[in-house]
Amino acid sequence: MTFGDFETLCQRSPLPLCSLIKPLNSGKEVPFTGVLAKCYARTVIIDNTLIFEIGNAFLNIATLGLILVIIHLVRLRYTSVARKEMMFFFWSLFFSVLCCLIVDTGVSPPGSASYPYFVSLQLAMYATTSWALLYSGICGFGIWEDGSRKSIFSLSISSFAIFMINYVVAILTFRGAGSFIGPSQTTILFVFTFILNPLLILFWFCSQMVICFVMLVVNRWAIGSLLLTAMFFIASQFMLYGVSERICEGLNHYADGLLFCTLGFMFCLMMLYKYWEIITFDDDEYYRNTQVVPGMGSEKETSEYC
Repeated sequence: MTFGDFETLCQRSPLPLCSLIKPLNSGKEVPFTGVLAKCYARTVIIDNTLIFEIGNAFLNIATLGLILVIIHLVRLRYTSVARKEMMFFFWSLFFSVLCCLIVDTGVSPPGSASYPYFVSLQLAMYATTSWALLYSGICGFGIWEDGSRKSIFSLSISSFAIFMINYVVAILTFRGAGSFIGPSQTTILFVFTFILNPLLILFWFCSQMVICFVMLVVNRWAIGSLLLTAMFFIASQFMLYGVSERICEGLNHYADGLLFCTLGFMFCLMMLYKYWEIITFDDDEYYRNTQVVPGMGSEKETSEYC
């Protein structure tokens, strides 16, 4: 596999961007755009409409519901550290999964005029979500006041900048903007997608390890949740990029690695929320304004409470 070349990855995994690029430095030698996966899940026809990756579509819909539940739970933790930043992250993740649902199922089908823009939107949302995760993780160090207007404004502006940079890089790659970037010049897109984004996630993981072992009292439940988060994430990526072809052939094209990648990501998401819930505290939010009701409890209990 050559650095900056998507050909090997596209032959192993059914990535949406693969239908918009060519092998690295192929130029006019390859007249057609797109690198086809060796094995991918079969399509389903419903009411004269082709639906791609239907199994993965159901899991994506379930993931959207899961994210909405998590957002509601995060909203209830009024005094938790980085509460607003985590809500920003989960909303970014929600729209990332929504883009996946649109692209993977063929709502915007390959070959359509809108397809490059939706794939670019998907890649840009991936980068934005990775940055939002790192930003919310850094808030745990107390470098700035989490949840303040300044913090949310900084997160919003930086996320918008990262979104625009990744979106422009992706759309210029798919459309072709010169000799240094285009369908056959994919090195820049490769760096943004498979180098910078994983680095953001790696930095977040390292920052959380520092928080668990240095800044907080060692909590085995938190460390276990963090390790399970990493394990499920790595497993999901391995299912997509490592053994997708074997899964597809073994299941007779009824499913491929993308389905199991989404399933692993769902477990990763649940453990991520559980980890954040463990390391944050609700202080005394439910007791701050509590009053003793006359006639309730014994006189001794009432006097002790007061």
